[in-house]
Amino acid sequence: MSGVIAAVTVRAAERAKTPEAEQALETLRQELEQVPRLGVVLGPPRQDGSEVRKTRIEPRGSVPGLAVAYVYTPAPPPPTVAVVALTPDDGVPTE
Repeated sequence: MSGVIAAVTVRAAERAKTPEAEQALETLRQELEQVPRLGVVLGPPRQDGSEVRKTRIEPRGSVPGLAVAYVYTPAPPPPTVAVVALTPDDGVPTE
């Protein structure tokens, strides 16, 4: 265990409209607890060490590709990750 706490915001969870998408998001949340700096950094570095990052859940089965934005905050301990946005690939209805 890396000591990182990862959570999905209510708003991001609402975007996972199927059980399969919810499971893919939960799998990513667990992975972020182990490797909190997946994907790429968005924007300039912040003085407090926090980072806004993006990654992607690849399409599989009935789950479309999903772009995921999250915030990594290393301090104060414990380090945290908050998944704040989940966006389906273009062309996929979000209703």
